[in-house]
Amino acid sequence: MYKFFTFLLIGLFSTNVFADWQIETFQHSATKTQVKSAMIRNPDGFELAIFQTSEGIVWMDFSLSDNTFDELAQRPLPLFQIDNRKPVQMLRGFTATIVPEDEGIEAIVVDDQKSISTKRDFSVNHIIAERLPERVICPIWQGDSRPHLGTLAALVDGKQIKFDYTLSDGTKGKTSFTLQGANLAINSLITQ
Repeated sequence: MYKFFTFLLIGLFSTNVFADWQIETFQHSATKTQVKSAMIRNPDGFELAIFQTSEGIVWMDFSLSDNTFDELAQRPLPLFQIDNRKPVQMLRGFTATIVPEDEGIEAIVVDDQKSISTKRDFSVNHIIAERLPERVICPIWQGDSRPHLGTLAALVDGKQIKFDYTLSDGTKGKTSFTLQGANLAINSLITQ
């Protein structure tokens, strides 16, 4: 009986260490190097992955559910929020970077009529992101000397991350991921 309870406790502990977070290894197609990723898939099939490149940049990769053929809209890109922290709006750009809060957004916001706006929205933070049809990828840490929004720290300390997104057909949606276990998973592969 003692062995049964010991086995049960070990089994429960080992499966709940990262909760639903997993460590995956993939090969970077451009550099042919192995990259480890901390990732989670929610019950609706959406995925969130955190990985660090050989240059030391930490990226967040949000993917739509692979249960559908949906595509993200060109604009607006997803907005995410960790717990009750300030939301972060992803903006489409040629070079993914973090936009310092005190600089605001100037001459990079393009509306559907292709006109450039200098309107600033300080109710959210901003990250310039790279958009693919089914996913969006943005840097969340580029080094201590570069501006960052505290997203990496919020991921390892938070409870939940929520995403608001728009599909190419104009449909709006929401999804979320638990951050239980993210601390161990992310810290096991990120070096700062």
